[in-house]
Amino acid sequence: MQWDDVKGPRSFFGKAPVDIYKPIEVGEIVKLRSNRDEIKVKIIECHSEIIKGEVIDDSTDIGLVTFVNGDMVEFSTQHIVTLYRN
Repeated sequence: MQWDDVKGPRSFFGKAPVDIYKPIEVGEIVKLRSNRDEIKVKIIECHSEIIKGEVIDDSTDIGLVTFVNGDMVEFSTQHIVTLYRN
C-alpha cells in the first residue's frame, strides 16, 4: 500500500497532557492515510525506519477494501497522520 507522506506535524490524541516527545512504542495506535482514505493500525513492531502494525479499524466507509481487521501493514513515521497515546 502506498501511504501518504504527512506534510507538517502529526496530530496526537490521548489523556492530557500528551507527551509528544516520547518515542513511538509498541501497542500505540496510529492513523494512516492513502489518498483520502484512512485506517487505524496498532503498532506491533517498531524498528528504526520501518514500523509494522495490525489493522484494527476496517470500517466500510473508508474505501480501503483491501484491508480487514488483523491484516499486517508496514509504514514509517512520516506516514503517521495521528498518534493515539496510551
